[in-house]
Amino acid sequence: MGGKVLVTDYAWPDLEVERAVLEEIDIELIDAPDGEEDTLVRLAEGCVGILTCWAQTTEKVIASALPDLKAIVRYGVGLDNIAIPFASQNGIPVANVPDFCFVDVAEHTMALMLSFSRKITPFDRSTRSGSWSIQDRLPLNRITGRTLGLIGFGQIAMEVIPRAKAFGMRVIAYTPSLTDERAAAAGAECVSLDELLESSDFVSIHTPLTDETEAMIDAAALKRMTSTAFLINTSRGDVIDEAALLAALKGNEIAGAALDVRVEEPPADGDELMQLENVIHTPHAAFYSAESLAELQEKAAMEMKRVLTGEEPLRLVNPEYRG
Repeated sequence: MGGKVLVTDYAWPDLEVERAVLEEIDIELIDAPDGEEDTLVRLAEGCVGILTCWAQTTEKVIASALPDLKAIVRYGVGLDNIAIPFASQNGIPVANVPDFCFVDVAEHTMALMLSFSRKITPFDRSTRSGSWSIQDRLPLNRITGRTLGLIGFGQIAMEVIPRAKAFGMRVIAYTPSLTDERAAAAGAECVSLDELLESSDFVSIHTPLTDETEAMIDAAALKRMTSTAFLINTSRGDVIDEAALLAALKGNEIAGAALDVRVEEPPADGDELMQLENVIHTPHAAFYSAESLAELQEKAAMEMKRVLTGEEPLRLVNPEYRG
């Protein structure tokens, strides 16, 4: 086979897993030094494939690789960084790896809930500053007996449910297509979005970013939450109207937020949400574990290998590419 595959960006130490898979068909990996469009346009020329994580794989980047380009594979689930319509118009299949990191994001979600209920982050800040006092951060609350509301009901949410139930939580869920039967089979209750927002002690977002979900957690949604409720987002930053969230937190309309994802990553200098004591930030880390990343690297490389050897990818996301 032979040829070059551009790797636009990645969050792991090296590309040895991908290299081991693709060197079997004589593929050279081109490791981009940064994810800037100009850099990717320059490096994409002559490439038969593009492996991308978060970098914007724009029309210009894709066009630069034509006519040699045979496939684009996304490391992960979300596809909002890839110009899929343009790829389809040019006969390029796009694949992703939707079946990884479910357990990792579910565990991260639980960690954030526990951090809120036991005030782990505030206690750490207090003790490091010299205050050895429980009184600094009272009250503390159990999560046992509390209500967790899941927005979205995909595989990650399904992994959260048994973990939350093991802690004695009631789990309610909303997504437009969810039925009572499907929710009950997973151990949750199907409710409306309004009921979820009004009833939950913790609201955890697990929906993909679409036109329908963009900024769905807006000022009106936040006003429906109780003043003691916490918002957790491990999906996509754009699902939340961040200006509305900032106003709600400053106005004590909700108790706090845990944000693993942001609209802008990393946030700009002086970002106000970063300054608030009742916000926990993690750097888009929920997906990460040594186990999940090895799985992700291998699955993405195998999808690329399939296409370059004349097969269809297992996780094709744009069947319309066939024209």
